[in-house]
Amino acid sequence: MPAGLQSIHIDTVPGWGNDDLQLLKNLKRLFHLPIGPLDFSISGRCCPGGFSTYILKKNKESTSVGVSLDPAQGGHPYLLEDALRVRQTVIFADMTTFQLVPNILFARDFDLVLLDAHHLRNQTGSSQDLLAISQVLLALLSIKFGGTIVMKLASPDSQYSATMIFMLDMLSASIQVHKPYAMHRMQNSFYVIARGVGGKPDRRLYLQNEVIPGLRRVWECLRQRNRNSGPRNGSGKEGLVVGDLDFIVDKKQLESYGGRLHELCSCVWKLQATALETLFAEMGIHNT
Repeated sequence: MPAGLQSIHIDTVPGWGNDDLQLLKNLKRLFHLPIGPLDFSISGRCCPGGFSTYILKKNKESTSVGVSLDPAQGGHPYLLEDALRVRQTVIFADMTTFQLVPNILFARDFDLVLLDAHHLRNQTGSSQDLLAISQVLLALLSIKFGGTIVMKLASPDSQYSATMIFMLDMLSASIQVHKPYAMHRMQNSFYVIARGVGGKPDRRLYLQNEVIPGLRRVWECLRQRNRNSGPRNGSGKEGLVVGDLDFIVDKKQLESYGGRLHELCSCVWKLQATALETLFAEMGIHNT
């Protein structure tokens, strides 16, 4: 175990839930961090601080910018230990309200961008889809060309997740899917790790000329739909509709991508199926 990991007391972090602790224990399988200076960003959920703790301790030269909903607005508490906070800048904000223009997040300085945002019940001003598109757009605007994106998704066979996997596959030098065993084995969630994003000229052109402009249009449409839908809760806000993401891949093209999707994601389905079979057996429920 690297020396930096020996000081992570993940079983005694005050205020952390069991899910956060279990995920932190699995991070070593998720990341292969370079030695030397590393700038990384966590979009949407840098709190309570599990990802940040792991990376900042493993790479002593790393620095971070994190975005999270303010705890006063219902966001998770910021629990990163004081000694590490000097290397992290935290922006407490609702990313769906950002005006997507250059600032600290958009200098393309980040070697690694992590997307782990999830919609909270008390986020009444936006839809889950607006949050999802906002974090993807932030990531693609801030990642250094050739950098790594780690994105949390759910149900790889859903249209949205399959579209995001296709997009990252087209933009990246390599892509893999990882499903942490400890806390995700019975859930439909998983992580996609895309390396070398926009690293080659053709991928960079695709990113800058097609993907980012298309996502900007979708973001603006979702913002308008949310404004027009009135003061309902987040789940009642209007989200993506059929055709919104066709500029990335349409339904027919996605069907042709099925073989590649299965190649990448079969581990997700197998692990979840095995975990559920074990659970049902423990409950005395058996296939007939």
